[in-house]
Amino acid sequence: MVRATISQERSTVDAIVDALISGGVRFVVGMPGGSTVALWGALRDRPEITPVLVSEESVGSYLAEAYGRLTGAPVAVMGQGEWMVGNAGQGYLEALLGASPVLILTEMSDGGAFSHQAHYQAGTGDYGAWDARSALSGVTKRVMVSHHPVQAVHHTQLALKHCLTGEPGPVAVVFSNDSLKGTVGPDSRPPIYSTRPYLPRAPQAVAPSTVAAVAAAMCLAQRPVIIAGNGIRVGQACISLEELARVSDSVVVTTPGGKGVFPEDDPRAAGVIGSFGWPTANEAVRSADLILAVGTKLAASDIGQGRRALIDPERQTLIQIDVEPLNASWTLPMDEVLIGDAGAMMDALTQAIPPDAATTRETAAARILALAPTEGGSSLALQGQVRDGVPIHPRRTIEIINDTIDTLGADTIVTCDAGENRLFMMRWLRSRGRGNYLQPAAGGGMGYALPAALGAKLAYPDRTVLAVCGDGGFTMAMQALTSARTLRLGVVVLVLNNNALGWVLHGDSNAVPVPADDFDFAAIARAMGCDGVRVSCESDLRSALATAGPDRRVPLVIDVPTSLDVSFKDLIQRVRRASAPPVAEGMTP
Repeated sequence: MVRATISQERSTVDAIVDALISGGVRFVVGMPGGSTVALWGALRDRPEITPVLVSEESVGSYLAEAYGRLTGAPVAVMGQGEWMVGNAGQGYLEALLGASPVLILTEMSDGGAFSHQAHYQAGTGDYGAWDARSALSGVTKRVMVSHHPVQAVHHTQLALKHCLTGEPGPVAVVFSNDSLKGTVGPDSRPPIYSTRPYLPRAPQAVAPSTVAAVAAAMCLAQRPVIIAGNGIRVGQACISLEELARVSDSVVVTTPGGKGVFPEDDPRAAGVIGSFGWPTANEAVRSADLILAVGTKLAASDIGQGRRALIDPERQTLIQIDVEPLNASWTLPMDEVLIGDAGAMMDALTQAIPPDAATTRETAAARILALAPTEGGSSLALQGQVRDGVPIHPRRTIEIINDTIDTLGADTIVTCDAGENRLFMMRWLRSRGRGNYLQPAAGGGMGYALPAALGAKLAYPDRTVLAVCGDGGFTMAMQALTSARTLRLGVVVLVLNNNALGWVLHGDSNAVPVPADDFDFAAIARAMGCDGVRVSCESDLRSALATAGPDRRVPLVIDVPTSLDVSFKDLIQRVRRASAPPVAEGMTP
């Protein structure tokens, strides 16, 4: 039985904070402005929730996106209307396309009865004003506009519900000035209840007959492959994936967005699929007779732009697990679909598969070794000599990062940026799994790595967090260092500094002028009160990374002069045409 929670009159802003706390929100990030100043004030003396001021709104939205993707729980991003739309928009876009839960609390800076008369900063959508609802609707799951105090409280609760239900994503509440004024109380209509009962319940079980049919198909398959997507990370299902892979002895590949949900040093790991993925991964998918896709939309960019040489429903059994029914059989027709939480569905399959089911076929590890063309299976070790001086080849730098993580521990979290450096990281970084790798593989905006690292450090303060970016991405987000220093979040930022926008330069250097100025980012970091090291050789880089660790409280920027000896074009993979292996028995293609 749920009872109304307000026993006496209470200010609207205090009731909204009550709703956030009841809904399990631990952090509110952003910058005070407009009518949200009163909401920020209501956070004072509320130890259950921590206000986090950032230097600019996009730092807050990227931070919240990363936190939501790592934990499956939303952070509230709060600030004044136009800046919460314009400055912070890219973080919402990444959250929308990447299914990260984010709660957006903003306002329309309206002028009450004067708001229709071109009121200063008004976002009502009236003539002479901008339209807050329309502006946010393009980068969120849903926008709710509150005009009444009780509605403002209830909208906050429903926004939490919507950002977590089905496929997660960003949901916004836009408060009018009047909705944050006054009080709510026991006689308010509609009544105000606790937030918790509004939130989504545990997923319902799929019919046992469906689970049994899928488990039987996986047992009969000779070359089963699991395609693991970002939904496994958001759904906190990495351990469930490892167990299913072990029991079924399936090869595991990941989408670019899913990189990090499965340890790439596992003998069953074939790597990342797609045009910039690992050759072994694409070969594994191409030769599979059964594919289980978990937590992925199977976007065209992930599966070879619809090339049947990679995935073909006419020669392969296709099965999908997703929490959102609209994602099932979206890009490809499925033989079977399990709708529900990724972890729960994989756990059910693991229990339904007999322990000795995979003993009659070649092991996943042996299949990977046979498929690997030149990369040595799932190993990406660079066979090269340590060189003195700079610039350093990007692959050498990433191998040194791999060595550092081996020392620091598998729970080290790595965040990556957009641009050419992301493709290098996707190919050469050995992820240790458990969701500890983040990249902007959904919206793909530059300037992601550093703010995302702050979100990771807030979520897991006892872990080492390393952000890797290019010089272009770092210049977009280096103001986040001020927030990191103030909050004592000792993230380590490694800048692959090639004095160029690599993607643009190598894409068509004649079409767009590419900047070539050399900035000393370590010196800039020191001027901002952080630690900074500009390396002059590989040993400098190793020494600087050796100072990383979970107890660091001062941010560190490592500036690595990086060579232009390799291009993203050098990493493009071609998928050869496939023969037609039989589908698994018991499934109709």
